Amino acid sequence: MRIVFVLHQFYPEFSGGTERVVLNLARCAQRAGHYVHVLACTMRDPAPAGKSSGALAGAHHEVYQGVPVTLIPRSLLPASGDLGFDVAPAMVDQVRDWMRAERFELVHVFHTLRMASALLAAQQCGLPYVVTLTDFFVGCYRINAINAQGQPCSGPDEGRSCVRDCLVPEWTEPALLQRHQLAKALLQGAIERVAPSEYVAEFFRASFPELPLRVIPHGIDFLALMGNGQSVVHAHEDLAPEAPITLGYVGAIVAQKGLHILLQALQRVPSERLRLRVVGGFYGDPVHQQDIRNMMAADSRVEWVGQVPPGDVAAVLKQVDLLCLPSVVPESFSLVLHEAAVLGVPALVSDLGAPPAKIKAHGGGRVVAAGDVNAWAQALTEILEVPGTLPSWRTGMRLPYRVEEEAFFYESLYRQAVVPH
Repeated sequence: MRIVFVLHQFYPEFSGGTERVVLNLARCAQRAGHYVHVLACTMRDPAPAGKSSGALAGAHHEVYQGVPVTLIPRSLLPASGDLGFDVAPAMVDQVRDWMRAERFELVHVFHTLRMASALLAAQQCGLPYVVTLTDFFVGCYRINAINAQGQPCSGPDEGRSCVRDCLVPEWTEPALLQRHQLAKALLQGAIERVAPSEYVAEFFRASFPELPLRVIPHGIDFLALMGNGQSVVHAHEDLAPEAPITLGYVGAIVAQKGLHILLQALQRVPSERLRLRVVGGFYGDPVHQQDIRNMMAADSRVEWVGQVPPGDVAAVLKQVDLLCLPSVVPESFSLVLHEAAVLGVPALVSDLGAPPAKIKAHGGGRVVAAGDVNAWAQALTEILEVPGTLPSWRTGMRLPYRVEEEAFFYESLYRQAVVPH
């Protein structure tokens, strides 16, 4: 089967959760004998020098870790594509011709941000498509289901909630209502709609109650994490009462991920036993970036590692005793939380989105109030004062799905969608 995976961005330029999901599934599909090609957007303009992409004039073609990738420069796509589903007619035509030339049989859409032109091209080709809702963008232009007043949103209510709570200067009331209708049409056209967690599924079921949706959790590449045939057992021995405790933050450094909350909490717990390793690249607001750099520089216990390749995440997690997910917006899944579980690393997570549901259901850590510096400081203090806390959290941690299991579920959807000629 010839499959094209569509998403908003990809390696090596970006390395977020959606990119990792796509890379994992692409490799699995390749091992199953399918031809997989990734189509994404690049923010680099002009596109990086390299092989052109035939029918896609101005695009860039490369191979990333064995996966063919085509990147469309951001300048060739609508500026409004960061908020909605506007298309560039010329690019729709080019992508349509490219898809036909490549003889694709199926499209798997992982993110529509900036990439609505590709989806329309697929529709014009008559290609069946699967949509995986890796976050809330299809239903929420703010992406994170937090309204303009900073409050959690339960759904667009046919666009009326968007008008009431998120009518900022970039939007008009008719435009927000139309966005919802376009989102509904996009989802209606899919042969399957998939969410990675019940939390995401509940949001979209409330937003589009007439559309069936299934849950397929993101899978974890156990072999890549463990390496060398190691057993899936955390290598850390129980910490001695006064042993140092290494905290880990793994993710993009943007305001929404809440690293500033963790750093402020750490400042309020001056114990030299605590250390923090920050793994991730800087994106977005330059003022926030500088604030984070200043806070890290002011605390000698903090080490910034920078962004690491996906294959190095396991090495990072094996060097920490406690993962911290201080996000101030709902997380749709959190790959790193589930990777940590494979390695027996417990976690502190904020009380928004899918991660707290996992911790409450299966243990392996503690849920802390999102955005509450005092609550995070108190959680860190209690870990220091109760020596058996981390070992007790590690006991009985539930293993997540393997990526092979996730790929098996998608394989069955693909085969149902593509009818043999």
